[in-house]
Amino acid sequence: MSSPIRVLLMDDRSIARTGIRSVLDEDGGIEVVAEVSDRASAVGRARELRPHLLLAGALPRPADAVELVDELSACCGARGPGVLLMAHEGGLCVRRAFRAGVKGVVLHRVTPEQLLSAIHVVAAGYRIFFDERIPPVHGDGGFSASAEFHDIPAAAAAGFDLLTRREREVFRLLAQGLSNTEISAVLVLSENTVKSHVQRLLEKLNLRNRVHAVIHAYRTGLMASPDPEPGPRPVGDHAAYGPWVGASA
Repeated sequence: MSSPIRVLLMDDRSIARTGIRSVLDEDGGIEVVAEVSDRASAVGRARELRPHLLLAGALPRPADAVELVDELSACCGARGPGVLLMAHEGGLCVRRAFRAGVKGVVLHRVTPEQLLSAIHVVAAGYRIFFDERIPPVHGDGGFSASAEFHDIPAAAAAGFDLLTRREREVFRLLAQGLSNTEISAVLVLSENTVKSHVQRLLEKLNLRNRVHAVIHAYRTGLMASPDPEPGPRPVGDHAAYGPWVGASA
């Protein structure tokens, strides 16, 4: 078994830390190494504990993200943790955070499943923006053409050829962070039927669980989207920005 993702949790609200901690503790692949309430404490504990990721609650000022990344870089160098920021809103805040060097941004409205998926995806080396918007569907529960799988790399195409159309629909929603209950509501299927589809597609794609399905979707380009703002991607980062839609066995 691989070692867990070591997470340092920062939020100035004790009740928020308690709630987030309870979500993270449910995932056997994540270990919360410490909780802190401010940036100075976060930098000090990061130097001491060497976590893989710093999960930061909403920062009071946009400049705080810049200062946080700079201070982590100064104290920890290349061994510093990636920063996953929980933001109240998108837009300018998200763009500034990415320019500062933050590895991922999730909005506070994301579900526990989406937060856990975002942590695993950032820990796998991707930069993401995780949104909670619900994908458009036709009256019959099918996706619009824009939701089809285009430009799948040849190495992955064979596996996806094994999936039925419904399994592809389920896979896309699963990779977007929806739970089985939410997928059943979007596709108008029973939850047991969704569970069966999930199990079959994981077997066909040789994936161990939902988290690996999320990472696989990024690696094959299924969840890739344009940068949060125009311009070249940073060298060395995976091309995996995701305006993930919807409310990662």
